Amino acid sequence: MEVLHDVKLGTIQKGHVFYPFQQEEAYIRNLMLFIRGGLENKQHMLIVESMRNITKVKNRMNRLYTEEQLSSISLVDNFDYYFFHGDFNTQHILRAFQKDLSVIKNLNSSIRTWGHVEWVAEEPNSNLIKEFESIADDYVHQEGMLSVCAYQGNSLSSTMTETLEMLHQYVLTDEGFRLSMLYKRK
Repeated sequence: MEVLHDVKLGTIQKGHVFYPFQQEEAYIRNLMLFIRGGLENKQHMLIVESMRNITKVKNRMNRLYTEEQLSSISLVDNFDYYFFHGDFNTQHILRAFQKDLSVIKNLNSSIRTWGHVEWVAEEPNSNLIKEFESIADDYVHQEGMLSVCAYQGNSLSSTMTETLEMLHQYVLTDEGFRLSMLYKRK
């Protein structure tokens, strides 16, 4: 696996990325690299983040970026996406995503997204996640955008990890970045 360098992450303009993160600090570092790459490419960003990380992310962004740069970053609580209408309601998630993206599209046609995907149940409903990620993959390719789907790695079974690799063109880890060997585009 290649070592992740900010140049590598910053050069990717489009694609669907699966990120099964293990360490919180590496996760935040990779998110900051993703944001920096978006700013360098003059893209608007939708960051869907967990409530427990939002303050940490905001503080880092406020230290690193100007008001003008921050205006191109939409940071939203993932509760509104994944929990507000029950645990992982696929249709609601997709509607919320499309609504937020339509607002951003009015500002800039070049967009990148980062979603910290979570659920309440101990085991995620694999059929719902598969359905959601399959639709998301189609949407990401149709729109020609870059989208990272981050999952807490230790909450995924090996079967779920394999399924998610089949639905994402790239795999990002805490230390690396590679093409998914299991990806199967419809």
